[in-house]
Amino acid sequence: MAYKAVCFDIDGTLYPIRTMNSRLLKLSVKHPFFGLKYSRNRKEFRRWQASFTQEVPFRWREAMIVQNGTGEERPFDKTTYQKTYDKLEKLVYRPMERLYKTTKTFDGVRETFKKIKNNGLKIGVFTDFPLFGKLEGMKLADLVDFAASSDDIGYLKPDTHCLEYLLYNLKMGPKDVLYVGDSYNKDILGAKAVGMDAVLVNVKASASKDLAKEYPLAKAAFRTWNEFDTWLSATMEDR
Repeated sequence: MAYKAVCFDIDGTLYPIRTMNSRLLKLSVKHPFFGLKYSRNRKEFRRWQASFTQEVPFRWREAMIVQNGTGEERPFDKTTYQKTYDKLEKLVYRPMERLYKTTKTFDGVRETFKKIKNNGLKIGVFTDFPLFGKLEGMKLADLVDFAASSDDIGYLKPDTHCLEYLLYNLKMGPKDVLYVGDSYNKDILGAKAVGMDAVLVNVKASASKDLAKEYPLAKAAFRTWNEFDTWLSATMEDR
């Protein structure tokens, strides 16, 4: 199929996820109670986000969930959640922002992006975590046509708001776009929910495991970035 764009998740897709995990581990060691509450936050967020009715900015929504211990919607006002919001900024987001200034991609990512652009396709990005200058730090920003995160819309993948927002801003239909991510439950299922093809990369699996059977809704699945690059190059040649 002739795609018009290839779009990517960031964390764990373009760079090793251990970079983020090490930061979250430090949070858990230094502030164990708050770290535990934050680690539960995203599971609760995904559990309840389909029922959200209030328009609450993403990080304020996180503060609500961390403070309340549940994603079940409750009346929102900034005064009630200000201390938790400030703590999230201080302990989670500001340290992450510093971390991403020097984040390095998997080998070959920039070269893959260049191939995509040279073939006349657009590149988009949607990530659940804030962008934080990640693309600039990874030396990819000049190749990306559009980038957004959950900060922009207030939802996490696999909710359909996420990739519908990406499609809207690229001015493309779902069949025009291939999505690439490292999470089957978030990236692949999120893409399929809006009608996009999606491939899974950086799969942690033994050589004997049949990835096609393990991940049936993925158009393809790859253990390494180089495997994905080879497949994508062949796919673009067939256009």
